[in-house]
Amino acid sequence: MALHIIGASGFLGKSLQYVANTKKRKDIIWYSSKVGKDNKYKEFNLSEKSTWKNIEVGKGDKVIYLPWLNLPNYKEKFHLTENMFKSMELFQLLSLKGISKIIGVGTCYEYGLQNGALHEEMEARPVTCYAIAKDLLRRYLEAMCIDSNTEMAWLRVFYPYGEGQGVNSLIPSLNNAIKNGKKVFNVSKGDQIRDFIHVDKVADAFLRIADSPNGIGVINIGSGNPISIRDFLESYIVQKNSKIKLNLGFYPRRSDEPLAFWADCSKLDKIIN
Repeated sequence: MALHIIGASGFLGKSLQYVANTKKRKDIIWYSSKVGKDNKYKEFNLSEKSTWKNIEVGKGDKVIYLPWLNLPNYKEKFHLTENMFKSMELFQLLSLKGISKIIGVGTCYEYGLQNGALHEEMEARPVTCYAIAKDLLRRYLEAMCIDSNTEMAWLRVFYPYGEGQGVNSLIPSLNNAIKNGKKVFNVSKGDQIRDFIHVDKVADAFLRIADSPNGIGVINIGSGNPISIRDFLESYIVQKNSKIKLNLGFYPRRSDEPLAFWADCSKLDKIIN
């Protein structure tokens, strides 16, 4: 029985490769839109259906599905008109192969503008096209898996950071400012409470959930530790031995995010510990 990881060239996919290597996993088949000469990956591109035939899943195999095109651009309609429908079509093809479990990637933004410690039993109230598309895909996957007698896990990831993250994300932008000798780094007011988690811990949780018989349903993937953006960045600056200063209040707060939210990780803790 194999574990197929589809979308290995992205931020989380690269971390999954690193963590899987440290665990000496030999049961994983990798799929990527960037295929080298070493034949490590099978070619897959969500936007090119001719590559879908390369996914050679067998009866009883498991799948971790990562692809999502053109992030971030959270408010754009293509999340609904392209990413969601293509993913639905591919899920249907996978279900016909007799897989035993499929793990999809959700987002904390599915909770919408709700504040506080967010737990999986709370109603999803997405407000952006990206989050709406993810929530609708999750609902579709739940119904499909019931019909095909397939286990399903939907992992709502909070705020991952680490090696390989997009250059315009918060921490890579700060790293770039430090590298270039900038004296200040422009941010919002920084009083927003968030849940930051290193991407390698996210990847480790994904693999543990794939292996666990209890790793089913919606599961929050976060640290469970609320911290303000300001405190998180200032701590990171200290770790980097930098003297750069935060220019607080330069950017306005985002209207599509609540002021203070973080993951209730009770369910995750029971699965991985």
